[in-house]
Amino acid sequence: MRWSLLSLLVLLAIAVSAQNTDQDLPHSDSLRQGAALHDVIRKGTLEGRFRVFLMGTLNDGAPADYHAQAFGGSLGFASQRWKGFQFRMSGGYAFDLWSADLTTPDPITKQPNRYEIGLFDVTAPREDNQLAYLQLFQLNYKSLDEHTMFVLGRQEINTPFINPQDGRMQPTLAEGLWASHRTRNELKLEGGLLYGFSPRSTAGWYGAEQSFGLYPAGVGVNGRPSRYAGNTTSAGVAMAGAQWNGPSKLTFTAWEMLTANISNTAMLQVERGTRDDRWMVGAMAIRQDKVGSGGNTVDSLAYFQADASMAFSGRLRMNLGRFRWQLNYTRITADGRYLMPREWGRDPFYTFLPRERNEGLGDVHATTLNLIWRTKNGWRIQGDAGWYALPDVSNADLNKYAFPSYLQFGLNTQYQFKGDWKGLAIQFLNVAKLPANGAAYTQRQAMNKVDMFHTELIVNYAF
Repeated sequence: MRWSLLSLLVLLAIAVSAQNTDQDLPHSDSLRQGAALHDVIRKGTLEGRFRVFLMGTLNDGAPADYHAQAFGGSLGFASQRWKGFQFRMSGGYAFDLWSADLTTPDPITKQPNRYEIGLFDVTAPREDNQLAYLQLFQLNYKSLDEHTMFVLGRQEINTPFINPQDGRMQPTLAEGLWASHRTRNELKLEGGLLYGFSPRSTAGWYGAEQSFGLYPAGVGVNGRPSRYAGNTTSAGVAMAGAQWNGPSKLTFTAWEMLTANISNTAMLQVERGTRDDRWMVGAMAIRQDKVGSGGNTVDSLAYFQADASMAFSGRLRMNLGRFRWQLNYTRITADGRYLMPREWGRDPFYTFLPRERNEGLGDVHATTLNLIWRTKNGWRIQGDAGWYALPDVSNADLNKYAFPSYLQFGLNTQYQFKGDWKGLAIQFLNVAKLPANGAAYTQRQAMNKVDMFHTELIVNYAF
């Protein structure tokens, strides 16, 4: 698998070196205007986003209920392009408008708040949640034909394993060198080296090894609390991906992610059909292998404690005009837990539903149904139902977070304004989770996991 990662990086380098630079210059490039460097900076653009986020969670029975309201966003600057180069930087901020006490564990179960604290900084919960932090800080280069791009510094990337997971006040960001290239035969290559992260729901930047365990860490395979936070050794992440739009509406996607001294994760995905086709079918396979010590030479301190894990996921979709349905299935085998730092991104499985994940689990059967309707006046309404059969909560080998089997139901309504209100969008999300398969669990294990209802109202304005 290491050889396949190296091969993809070599292909990327060859493709970049062979690019054709005889194309016309983009109109937005200041080379066409003959501008001086100080004009490129002075004539740059302001970009940003405002967000109002209202969130609440109701837990059945005696455990506490929570609510939080936050206002925040980001404000940044992007220079004009000069000889293909552009400088970008931005800062983020979040203010607590009116929230419950998110600093004190629930008095019944002794469990901390799970969802609402994510609007602020989970590493330093406090009553005065007023945050400001650096987000983007990068120099990027785009070729004249716009087929190739390099980004050095703090940036947002979107891959199956590291992605923005933008479901709080700010997305997950990464730091390093990233490159992408699109050829004329429908092949897209991308990859790079990442050595730092700013996970969502935090207000700082962390080296790759320091980012492990910023979120709750669950238990190790011995059933005791995980101790890898602050004890993980890793130089960073090397990633490479390729996507090819082949004949007969086939799309092939491959990714490989080497997390130094911890694990190697490889994914192969095949889909037939486009978003607009009557039918679409897709399948993916993911294989993980331990690398080095798994993060620490002491087993009880290691992040990756098993030797390997396997996961498979599939989807069948049908379009019926403005309505479509999707039937999805995921199987994580009993070989070991599927592990990927939650600080870095959300699950890539077709069965993923908002506000829950299957990371940290093995021996999983998951089935979901998505019903999606786009109205004539621009509303997008999605109803979700999911059944997740998980190992027993006492099975530490395959259930990192002692999560009961569950049913999840969701209604996700979104609208993006147009015309004079372009850039404004609203989202209303409701999620209910119930126990399934006669799962046995304690009140502590149910807190914020099952027997609960969660609701969100999000208002965004981007410019």
